[in-house]
Amino acid sequence: MRPREFFGHPAGLSVLFAVELWERFSFYGMRALLIIYLTTVALAQRPQDMLGFGLTAQVLGFDAAHATSAQWQALASHLYGLYSGFVYFTPLIGGWLADRWFGKKKVIVAGGLLIAAGHIILTSHRYFLLALLLVIVGTGGVKGNIGAQVGDLYAPEDKRRERGFSLFYVGINIGATAAPLLCAWLADRWGWAPAFEATSVGMVLGLGIYMAGARWLPDRPQRSQSIATARPETAVGNGGHSTGGHWGVLAILTVASVFLWISYEQQANSLMRWIVAAPDDIMMSWVQAIPPAVVLLGTPILTRWWSAQAKLGREPDPVRKLLIGATIVLLAQLLLPVLALVSGSSGPSIAPLLIYFFLWELGDLFFSPAAMGLYSRLAPEGHDAVTMAIWYLTVFAGNIASGWIGGLWGTLSPLAYWVLIAALTGVCVTIILTGRTTMRRTIGAAA
Repeated sequence: MRPREFFGHPAGLSVLFAVELWERFSFYGMRALLIIYLTTVALAQRPQDMLGFGLTAQVLGFDAAHATSAQWQALASHLYGLYSGFVYFTPLIGGWLADRWFGKKKVIVAGGLLIAAGHIILTSHRYFLLALLLVIVGTGGVKGNIGAQVGDLYAPEDKRRERGFSLFYVGINIGATAAPLLCAWLADRWGWAPAFEATSVGMVLGLGIYMAGARWLPDRPQRSQSIATARPETAVGNGGHSTGGHWGVLAILTVASVFLWISYEQQANSLMRWIVAAPDDIMMSWVQAIPPAVVLLGTPILTRWWSAQAKLGREPDPVRKLLIGATIVLLAQLLLPVLALVSGSSGPSIAPLLIYFFLWELGDLFFSPAAMGLYSRLAPEGHDAVTMAIWYLTVFAGNIASGWIGGLWGTLSPLAYWVLIAALTGVCVTIILTGRTTMRRTIGAAA
């Protein structure tokens, strides 16, 4: 029997919440193991036997016959980086296929099957690179289209949209929290195969939930009543307005988001290298557990607060949430130059790091759901999956830029480096601040 509501939201959100939880379990479980598996197994045991290795090495300019140990390590990092980046690029293709040809439901199911197949053959040495390719392509079918379907549950004027994406974000973080812990334990206790099989089981569970609940999910966005009477040439956006202004808002949001992700990606890159140099014995597992814990605990509090404010007509509009979130992230990022000034190259202590991670994730709780809600709300008619995929493309761009900037670590002092990252985060705040009037005018939010 279909439930009527999910925490005050359309029942279909419960389906998408569960599907994304298991899809992210699958993704983060594999990601937690991948770099270690690459360095100790895949590239350490006759990698030349892997299907596609020769072509991959040629494209990357890698000379396997004369490579040093350090170069093999660099190749592992390069492959990991390409995988981590392209899983956020392929949703653009998956969104196009859904919008233009097959619809979201078919593309999501096909993508989920490809992901599961990739995880199953991942420990087959010969087909390791093919497995990575299957996961990358499959993620393109699932990631953006699931997010677009969350938006499809709401009419354009429905004020619950951003809060719905906040709940959806909780599902992401439950999967992201549980998967590394369970899969690392399985790998340590029983070996690689059971650990990777667990990620495949997670994706199959997600697919099963999706197929069972698909009848509760729209394949197209809901429309406002104004569209029924609008002229065809004007009824092109989710709200029934011309999309010229919509694309302007999305352009502002896209550029701003890239700078935010540059800041975020430092957490797994330069920040980790700085922490390793710290005099305190900081457990990485505890550090990695802070962000999802803040999301899991903070989201219910914020959504209840916003719901209460909405009843009084005082809930912050999406643009204000973006600005609040980006500003809090900037405050977090400004903490790192202060720590660098105090500790220098020796690395930070744990207490201020806790403050940094708490602030960053609190800012993200304001920023990301509001951004996803706007991409969904402002999507042109018939292009909602592609438009949502642009959000994930900002993560891809942030990954690429962050990797390049991370090469400056060790060349610049910690103080100079973190000042640079804070300045780039400040660009995000500045873009939203200067564009807020245009954004509010376009989306019809209260100034």
